[in-house]
Amino acid sequence: MIGRLKPWYPFFFALVPILNILARNPGGSRLDDIAVVMACALIITAVVYLVAAVMLRRAPRPLVPAAVLAVVLLVYGKTALGGLSRRVAGVPPVVMLAGVCAILLLGLFLLARRAGALDRANTFFTLTGLLMVGWLGFHVVTDLFHARSVVKHSVLAQQLARPIPTRVSPAGKAAQRDVYLIVLDEYANAGVLRDVLLFDNSVFEDSLRQLGFTIPRSVHSNYVHTLLSLPSLLNFSHLTRLSGEVGRHSTDATLPNYLLENNRAAAFFKRQGYRFLFFPSQWWPSTDRNRNADWQFDAWPGFNLARAATRSDLRRSLLATTAFALLKRDDHWDADYIRRSLSALEQVPTQAEPTFTFAHVVNPHWPYVFRPDCQVSRQTSIDGRVGRRQAYTGQLQCLNRLVLHTVTEILHRSAVPPIIILQGDHGTNLLRYSDAKSASLVSPAQARERFGAFGAYYLPDGRGPLFADTVSVVNVLQRILDHYFGAAAQPSAADFYLSLERTPYDFVKLDPVSLRPLGSVASGSH
Repeated sequence: MIGRLKPWYPFFFALVPILNILARNPGGSRLDDIAVVMACALIITAVVYLVAAVMLRRAPRPLVPAAVLAVVLLVYGKTALGGLSRRVAGVPPVVMLAGVCAILLLGLFLLARRAGALDRANTFFTLTGLLMVGWLGFHVVTDLFHARSVVKHSVLAQQLARPIPTRVSPAGKAAQRDVYLIVLDEYANAGVLRDVLLFDNSVFEDSLRQLGFTIPRSVHSNYVHTLLSLPSLLNFSHLTRLSGEVGRHSTDATLPNYLLENNRAAAFFKRQGYRFLFFPSQWWPSTDRNRNADWQFDAWPGFNLARAATRSDLRRSLLATTAFALLKRDDHWDADYIRRSLSALEQVPTQAEPTFTFAHVVNPHWPYVFRPDCQVSRQTSIDGRVGRRQAYTGQLQCLNRLVLHTVTEILHRSAVPPIIILQGDHGTNLLRYSDAKSASLVSPAQARERFGAFGAYYLPDGRGPLFADTVSVVNVLQRILDHYFGAAAQPSAADFYLSLERTPYDFVKLDPVSLRPLGSVASGSH
């Protein structure tokens, strides 16, 4: 059997990096996307194999798979070469790449002259590739079946699937108001922007207030990851039960992604006769589609290879490790996607039926694609705290302009005043809370930054006082559904749960006092 597999082991190694990403990020990719990425890797390897076979037609045939493996290793070796270049001071990556190529060519030359050594090398690589694919593939498949079992038996999922009762039927115009939930990823509140990022956001906030938006003094997310903050927001429920159902030390995203896609808010509105319109993120796996939506935004008709490479986190993560990343000059497709999404939101008021619109805009979150004047940024890497702060605030200024234009157009085009929710899912990470050794060691300053989320709410008929002072993001939709639609959903406790990215379900409950600005804590003010 090994003899039959010897010519094909480069294909095993072409799959290993993909399987490695999947094994490290369970539940982070769709099966159809995995199939597409794997098929592309195998097709590219087959083309390289054909070219190598033609070029080496006079060399020993067993040399062909060895040569193809060398190409595969070079393509996937960008990260390793970059790390090696940094360790060897003063050696540019290009020189390091030339040296590695020379070593590989010398190895192929020596193998071509020694048939026995070539055969032993092919046997070694065949066994190694087969074992790696088998081991990683086993982990990916078992994680998949385990996650499906967790979802099937989840008590939390069953509880949140129950219909929300209504006290009374909504009357008059309240029943016909369009509802917009626009999540601005990693948009921090004014206090965080001022104290941590040294940025004054008052011009944007004052412009929103002139349009009729309410911006509470204090808005805080209840979780520090998008993975948790969004399903908590859309289900107006805490998710701490995930520790027991998924596992405190698990990183599997399947169950929270399920709760996000099958959320209570969309289900409630659909039962009220609303159409559910979904504006997916460009690449974030939790919001790249929603099978329950009545309509889903598609930014780009037709096919474009470079554009398609941006459409999932798996594709981006894989390409970042390959030589193809060297072809990247900017993130103009990300910028184009955000522009198109916000522009399409402005057309929603033309819909005849009442609509619930959910849009996840991955901005001002990295990558930093905009300059303050909304031109596409040419920076593909940002170093240092000052660089990250400048890149974030520059992008924020552009996003403010785009969002202000969008909500203005929505208000002008709406026959009945709509409900508009502009919501940050969490604050920023300039102080690097995620570098702490454990969640319990995150400092109060780091926690204040990460929990401090932006929130602005357009609430017609004088309902602004709903969010007059403080807001806990988990209860935003609960308050709106209660007051406008008579939904009898109980509010959740204003509790805050900290966890690290490497252990998202290992929660540490935070004392709310630690989220107050230092001055207010000292004075005892609320």
